Amino acid sequence: MELLDLIEGRRFMGREFVVWLWFESEMQETNLHPTGADPVSMWLEAQITLVLEKEESRLKGAIPASSPEAKEALRQGKLPKEAKMRLVHGEREYAWTLKADSLALSGLKLPTQLKKNDEKHEVFYERMMLLEDLETSLSALYADFVRLRLADPWDDEIVPLMKNWAHGEKADAGAYLATKRAVLGEKRKRKR
Repeated sequence: MELLDLIEGRRFMGREFVVWLWFESEMQETNLHPTGADPVSMWLEAQITLVLEKEESRLKGAIPASSPEAKEALRQGKLPKEAKMRLVHGEREYAWTLKADSLALSGLKLPTQLKKNDEKHEVFYERMMLLEDLETSLSALYADFVRLRLADPWDDEIVPLMKNWAHGEKADAGAYLATKRAVLGEKRKRKR
């Protein structure tokens, strides 16, 4: 199998990851608790692009993921190709566009505290520390998603809840969290 075929065959994972982040952020009112990392607040904002083959829906607004059009696009089988996201970790706030097919971040805005006229090496180290902080949170969220995605309850318990959510019906947050805890384990390790 050629590299291009491998990439094409797994493209859905990034798109499903964005749908899961969207679902997770709405189910937990943006308060996410990734395994092995500190809690964060995370949500989709400003713009989301959903696609199904060649058909594309680009939604813009304050919180386009909450719009009826966004959920309608999901019901039509469209999945996010790009989404602007925001993550708050303590006092630090990050914003970026996540390109689902490659899991690439673009337009990243870091919560810098140093000024450009400060020592260059201090500014560099601050940026690296902030990038590492964001990477830790995103990696932990992706690891949780993959563990859930590969677990037995995904198709029987989680997908039906996500479908209810996409159809604007009440999704049982308690049932989702119980399933998530059962798959990911009760113990949550915290870094620091």
